[in-house]
Amino acid sequence: MKSNIYKLGSTLLIIALIMFSCRKDIKDIAPDQTSGKIKSMSDLKVSSDFNWKTTQNIDLELTVPVKSSLVIKASSGVIFQKALLPANETYKTAITIPNYMKDLTFVVNGVSYIMKIENNRVIYSF
Repeated sequence: MKSNIYKLGSTLLIIALIMFSCRKDIKDIAPDQTSGKIKSMSDLKVSSDFNWKTTQNIDLELTVPVKSSLVIKASSGVIFQKALLPANETYKTAITIPNYMKDLTFVVNGVSYIMKIENNRVIYSF
């Protein structure tokens, strides 16, 4: 019985040593010196019309005829906001979304609506 435990223990030790001893060598790569002498961020040349902003603020004005649940999400499924909308009142809010998004999905009482974002606003009556 003891010999089986020793065999099992030594086999597991050998397997663990083999698995953890295999490492990929990491090679240092020298930076490309052909593009000029860039030593700091202030040496970078960026176009004056480059937009550094990665998000956009969207104003929403939504109206529903009956009390409804609302889910605002991206086409990928990321949820930005959930709300309960009162009947016949304009629901006004602002959300921040990634700059690359051009439309939003609104799920009102289980029904999906895809709407384009125009001038950082979405105004809609369901």
